[in-house]
Amino acid sequence: MSKNRKWQEVKWLPYFSKWALALLILVNTIVVTLHAQVIPLPKAILKTIPSTLIDPDNTLTLGLEVPLTNRWSVQQEVGWGHNSFNVYSSEREEYPNRQTWRFRSQIRYYFSDISSPNGSFFIALEYFRKNVLTDQIQSVGRDCDPLTGACAYFQVLPVRINRQVSAGHFKWGYAFSTQSKITIEIYMGLGIRSLIVKDNSGRTMTNIFRNRFLTFRPDTPGNYGTMPGVSAGIALGYAFRPRKPKSLSLPY
Repeated sequence: MSKNRKWQEVKWLPYFSKWALALLILVNTIVVTLHAQVIPLPKAILKTIPSTLIDPDNTLTLGLEVPLTNRWSVQQEVGWGHNSFNVYSSEREEYPNRQTWRFRSQIRYYFSDISSPNGSFFIALEYFRKNVLTDQIQSVGRDCDPLTGACAYFQVLPVRINRQVSAGHFKWGYAFSTQSKITIEIYMGLGIRSLIVKDNSGRTMTNIFRNRFLTFRPDTPGNYGTMPGVSAGIALGYAFRPRKPKSLSLPY
């Protein structure tokens, strides 16, 4: 009985070996195929940030992200906007001659490969700069008493107000890239920002940080100091990939 059982085991051994070999070949073929379909690392990603169009200081913003490795990249954004295409009617009516410039420099780290078909979470450090220029006709006081605020006379003249924002943010977000070279990302961040408002009227700037903490969009000239900053938005992009992606070969 023991001999028959051993003979049956030996008899089934060739069939088991064939099935195991076929399964190994199938798994190897699937893995090689999946590796061949990995999205290649883009040379650059051209982006637009539609969320800046609905900002009260609206801009049409373009960005360029350049991967340094599979995990690291740098990004530069520049934006310009005019209140003539501001989505808020109150802004268009109150400040018809306002324009905004926006600049952002960023370095990123992705937790997965930038070209991963499943997307990747990322963190980033950035420097942000925004200049809001407003042209108005104002009545400017002259020879004013710094204590009482009383002025000897007023002069009507064109004034350009320049609101300057400088900020640093720590960001986190998620980026996704499709086979059709379209990229989508969403992000948010926290940081600190400084705010200074200047104009060309010759008025003396004052430090009004203590009186107007957390004032984000003032037009009164002065140094508003440093305060918390928040940044969030979405970006759409187009990835410039190599024409002939290289497939990864697996050792046998």
